[in-house]
Amino acid sequence: MVVAQEKVEWQEVLTQTHAEKNPQLVRKGKGYSKIKSIVVLALVVGVTGAIGAETIHLTVVQGAEIRALENEISAIKTKNDLLQMEADKLRSVGRIESVALSMGMEKPTGKVYMAGVVPAAKNEQGAPPTQAVTQAESKPTALQQFSRKFTSFFASTQR
Repeated sequence: MVVAQEKVEWQEVLTQTHAEKNPQLVRKGKGYSKIKSIVVLALVVGVTGAIGAETIHLTVVQGAEIRALENEISAIKTKNDLLQMEADKLRSVGRIESVALSMGMEKPTGKVYMAGVVPAAKNEQGAPPTQAVTQAESKPTALQQFSRKFTSFFASTQR
């Protein structure tokens, strides 16, 4: 038997998309999320970099200040040592003797007596005290005090 074949010429147009076949939630703003992540990442990197740069800057600046202060301390110590040497030179016995001689003083020979308060000798016979003892007991004048200190200073250098 011979059967005639029927030819179908119409065909349905496939207009369905992949999204319609597989219904899933389509995320709106997916591109916005990527931009937001990039901006946040850039912000974190920027803040971290700024903190790091500021830390390095402070370290370098403070290091320079510390070195400057150390140099200043060294210079002050050197100056202090020089001044101490000069003070020691001015306090030396030889210099004081030469200044005293230039002022017309004489170098003592023989025994040197120190000025100061000498305990008064007891008078056993009950005699009235002499005028020298009463002057020593009275309040000395400023000139006498200066003279005592000056004499005791030179006397102490002779020991």
